[in-house]
Amino acid sequence: TSVKAFTLSVHPSPRSALSSLQAGVSVWYSSSTGNTEAVAGYISKAAGDLDFNDIGDATKKEIEGSDALIVGAPTWHTGADEQRSGTSWDEWLYETLPNLNMKGKKVAVFGVGDQQSYGDNFCDAAGELFDLFKAQGCIMYGMTSTEGYEHTASKALVNDEKFCGLMCDEDNQYDLSEDRAKAW
Repeated sequence: TSVKAFTLSVHPSPRSALSSLQAGVSVWYSSSTGNTEAVAGYISKAAGDLDFNDIGDATKKEIEGSDALIVGAPTWHTGADEQRSGTSWDEWLYETLPNLNMKGKKVAVFGVGDQQSYGDNFCDAAGELFDLFKAQGCIMYGMTSTEGYEHTASKALVNDEKFCGLMCDEDNQYDLSEDRAKAW
C-alpha cells in the first residue's frame, strides 16, 4: 500500500483531509549528518507540510496519540543486528517502544543510506524500524520497489523486489530523493 493511500486511510474525507491529516499523522526521524532530516522534509512537504521531529524529543503521548506514524533513520552501524542507526533511534527502539501501546497503529518507514560505499548494508536501520514496529502490532505501509537502486544487500528488504518503505541515497542519488518522496 502506498503512503498516499496510508494517509488517506487515516482521514478519508477529501474535504478535511489536509487539516485532519496534519493532526493525525506524525513524522519522526533521527539524523547524524542531516540527510535523514532532509528526506523527512521532502516527505513532510509531499504529504501536505506535516511537522517532523527528532524521535529523541518524542513523548509517549505524542507517539500513542498519533493516528499514524512515518518513521525514518540512517544506517551507521553497518552489519549490526540491532542499534543500526547510530542515532537516538537506537535507545528509543529498545527502551521506549516496547512500553508503548502500538497495536493497530499505522506506520510507514523510510531509510537513508549510501548504496555505493555501503552496498552490503544499504538502509539496514530501516529494516530494524520495520521489524520492531511490526512486532509491536503496528500495521505496516509503504513498501517500494528495489528498481533503480544499486546495492548488493539490505536488511530493509521485505522480499527480493520490495523494500520495507521508501529508501533514499542522499550521497549518490540525492537528485532522486524528492521525487521518490512525492511518488511514495
